[in-house]
Amino acid sequence: MNVAFLNRVVVLLAFVSVTAVCSSDVARSKPIRDTVATQLTEHGRDVRAAIWIGDAAGRAWFEHEAPAVMPTASAIKTFYLVEFFDAYAGQLDRPLPDAASFLKEDHPAVSHFSPAHRDEIRSELSSASIRRIGDVMMGKTDVSNIVYNAAANLVTAALGGPEQLTARIHRRDPRFESIVVRRYMLRDRTQPGDNEGTADAFAALYQSLVTRKLSGINDALMTTLHDVLNRGEKSGLGRLFEKDGGLSTDPLTSVKAGWADDGKGPVVFVVMCRQPTAEAGKRPADYEALQKLAVNLRNEAVGARRAAH
Repeated sequence: MNVAFLNRVVVLLAFVSVTAVCSSDVARSKPIRDTVATQLTEHGRDVRAAIWIGDAAGRAWFEHEAPAVMPTASAIKTFYLVEFFDAYAGQLDRPLPDAASFLKEDHPAVSHFSPAHRDEIRSELSSASIRRIGDVMMGKTDVSNIVYNAAANLVTAALGGPEQLTARIHRRDPRFESIVVRRYMLRDRTQPGDNEGTADAFAALYQSLVTRKLSGINDALMTTLHDVLNRGEKSGLGRLFEKDGGLSTDPLTSVKAGWADDGKGPVVFVVMCRQPTAEAGKRPADYEALQKLAVNLRNEAVGARRAAH
């Protein structure tokens, strides 16, 4: 039989097989697709969501505007953590060199905080170990919101500032190209701009973490990263590995990103919600509602993926 003909048959069969799988996934993901559409419509207020749901490896099982560039809030800190711990691998239990110089009154990492808050920040972070700074930045410790965000600013400064940190993230993996650090935490979101990224990029990061295959990260450091991300057992989700983020200023932002493992296999999830502005006099309520929407979308999507297995 003609070899060229056989090759064409093999290619055609492979195409038919992939098409069948894709069609099956589309059919099985229809309930969550309908749920997302309904929840966004019911929420109203011009809210926009970027969603990516899938397994530890491979393409998305369900996605909704996953390539859209969205504000990241504190969820971007997982990218910071990878670069910070990698830069100081082997020194995690030592104080950060030159930390005091990054916490001076005129340094952009802290110059926007009040004198009292700068004193609080220095008290908590000046002599803290690199591991401790990472834990504080990722919300693993009992500190104020000011110190929590200042820890991320200290990390940013130690890695050369927003532009240099962005460059490090991009060098790590070309799939992280959409991740851009433009400002220190709690500075003006319009000058020079917001910290942004896509659900696709977050999914690539978390798939690399859950499979323990992130460029340049050895097994010991990967275990350390997992430990920081581990939020314990969560009802309906199993063990949760996550870094979320939220901003109540315009545009209101809520992000949930990570993976959930119920013992039958991890589900990687990214939910990024953005609302242009709050209704007059209703900002706290609007922000709380957006946070609730992101949680509901995460839980519904993870549950739908498991049900489809």
